[in-house]
Amino acid sequence: MTKRVQVFKAPDITVTFDPNVCSHSGECLRGLPAVFDVSRTDWVRPNEASAPEVAAVVARCPSGALQAVRPGVPPSRPCGGAEVTIRVEAHGPVRVNGPVMLELLDGSRSERDGPFALCRCGHSGNPPYCDGSHGPAGFRG
Repeated sequence: MTKRVQVFKAPDITVTFDPNVCSHSGECLRGLPAVFDVSRTDWVRPNEASAPEVAAVVARCPSGALQAVRPGVPPSRPCGGAEVTIRVEAHGPVRVNGPVMLELLDGSRSERDGPFALCRCGHSGNPPYCDGSHGPAGFRG
């Protein structure tokens, strides 16, 4: 079942979180723990840091689950243009960054422009995307 995208607003930045593609790498939690704290119901509080700081941490999200929009600031391409990079992570997902067309098993297509993570352990509850299940499953690939 698809989960809804969460929206967290502050006057100078809006952060969205798509739980359907999050690979639970923890970059956000380590990057700005005052803003990103899963022990709270409203786990993203963009007012707890400056908009540039929040945007910088969001830009490091390897799955693309976090996105940030700043009024008056044009969006930047996370991959720096039309370059596509694919990196296999030890004991984890395949990280993809760049503009790609992903063809799914059901024949549908998903146009992606930015980072996302593909499952390679076979345990994801949201295939083909990684949801962090490789850790609890003890995947060693």
